Amino acid sequence: RSDRLAKYNQLIRIEEELGDSAHYAGHACFGRLSR
Repeated sequence: RSDRLAKYNQLIRIEEELGDSAHYAGHACFGRLSR
């Protein structure tokens, strides 16, 4: 459980550092899966 929390916290820190310049590349992939 603590590993998942640490990974989540790391993602939050990365998101804060990148701000609006971050783009999630997975949206295109998931859009194809939902058909």
